[in-house]
Amino acid sequence: MHTSNNRILQLYNEGQRDFRGWNLSGYDLSHLALSDIDFSYANLSHANLAGSDLRWAELRSANLTQANLSRTNLHRARLHYANLTAACLVGSDLRAANFTHATLTCANLAQADIWGAISPDGISVLRVGVRADVPQLA
Repeated sequence: MHTSNNRILQLYNEGQRDFRGWNLSGYDLSHLALSDIDFSYANLSHANLAGSDLRWAELRSANLTQANLSRTNLHRARLHYANLTAACLVGSDLRAANFTHATLTCANLAQADIWGAISPDGISVLRVGVRADVPQLA
């Protein structure tokens, strides 16, 4: 399914939250309020989601390869089995996000807040007040 960025925002504002399996590769979805959206199995490779609000988003098995997620709010997002290879998550809010079985190879998590995030191996990785200045969760 291919549609314009404006159409996605329009559908979201009309109450649609289910965008499972959509091909949004290369889309500019930056600085949008899209909390509680379902992008499971969606292709978001090379997409620009910088500064967007994706709290409580469902991103299970989403392809986020080389996506720009810098300064994005992913608080409590569910990223099980997501592919975040070479994704930019610089300065993002990843508190309590679940990365179980996600691929984070070469992902940039510098200055991201990952307090309480669940790592790819299913273990909560950080304590109160700790911030990531490392290239990847582990």
